[in-house]
Amino acid sequence: MPSSKHIALIAYYWPPTGGSGVQRWLFCANYFVNKGVDVTVFTPKRPRVAETDLSLLAKIDPRITVVHVDGWEPIRTSKKAISENVGHKKGAISAFMRFVRANFFIPDARVHWAHAALKAFELQHELTPFDALVTTGPPHSLHLVGLKTKKTIPWIADFRDPWVGFFQNQSLPMLSFAKKKQQYFQHKVLRSAGRIVVTSPSLATEFSLINPSTTVLTNGYEKTLSETQPSRTTMVYAGSLKAQQNPKNLWRAVMDLTKEDEVFASRFSLEVYGKVADVIKQEVTAMGIDKWVTFCGYTSKEKLNKCLPNAKALLLLGIDMPNTQNVIHGKLFEYMASKRPILGIGSPSSDMKALFDVHNLGVFTTFDNYEEIKEVLLKWFSKDEIVFEHRQTEQYQRDVIAQNYLNLILDSL
Repeated sequence: MPSSKHIALIAYYWPPTGGSGVQRWLFCANYFVNKGVDVTVFTPKRPRVAETDLSLLAKIDPRITVVHVDGWEPIRTSKKAISENVGHKKGAISAFMRFVRANFFIPDARVHWAHAALKAFELQHELTPFDALVTTGPPHSLHLVGLKTKKTIPWIADFRDPWVGFFQNQSLPMLSFAKKKQQYFQHKVLRSAGRIVVTSPSLATEFSLINPSTTVLTNGYEKTLSETQPSRTTMVYAGSLKAQQNPKNLWRAVMDLTKEDEVFASRFSLEVYGKVADVIKQEVTAMGIDKWVTFCGYTSKEKLNKCLPNAKALLLLGIDMPNTQNVIHGKLFEYMASKRPILGIGSPSSDMKALFDVHNLGVFTTFDNYEEIKEVLLKWFSKDEIVFEHRQTEQYQRDVIAQNYLNLILDSL
């Protein structure tokens, strides 16, 4: 393909920022330039992020142009997300900050940075015109850039997560005017974008009622991960673990099994890699199972790629709130790459459950199903090996997803 198309990407999360939000577009941008398409990424000069992964810098193709945009953000020096800064502490100041975040930063706390990104994009667009614009959220304030430019350039709005219905928005103390404004912006973006891309079928069903040009392009995995240890003993959870994901019945099952079954107590361990809400750490300690549950902190993707395939089993946690069935966590696809059995806990109608059923990924159950959680743990960790095999997951390789995405963009021109 000749180098005749130039795509602009507005992305808040970009290396050296760590976490799953970076992976989708880091890989897609690399893939696009390998196919002869020019890519310019507009991303923060000084982002306020929870974690940094310097190893990801080496993965950026040098042919990608990266424009670092300086723009104002609240609590820039904090390493925590605003919801964690003000959501897990008691006191008048924390409550006030949470109220301000919910009602005066709409769509989200990056809205002022999005204004700066718009100006940077417009300046560059005048100098070297782009053929297409992709805005990816969260943060969904980045889609406002598309709203301002939709008449001058084909625009694709990429939703890695829901917007109005996202659990983090539902957890904020929004007044009615703020909720209406969020709904107004979401509806306007959905109606105005030339294409809408989402990562789950349920969200596509919802959004296509407003914009029929809605496509599902899930997240994916880069390559199959190879084991390096002949003996597996540990269950692994990878990714942030928020208060809304607290698997209380999992902790209860671990507590009971370590008391009731000596073999389980000697064989089971759970390693959690990522940022964990304080309330979860406190509960694990209070239940006396911290001998079996280890919080390892944030770990680079490079190290996780070595850890996941050597686990005996993997743990996937959805959101323990209503109407969260339309979220497919990106880590599920990284888990697929490891070819290990997965215990998934989430909504009974979750799109993730459908993936478990179709691809034989392991066992998917609900947060309130104590008996099944306990049964699975005992079965898996009382045996030397778990008999299972993933089926037909090749369609989720990132190069397949990226090619489909590139086709969609080029078809939009």
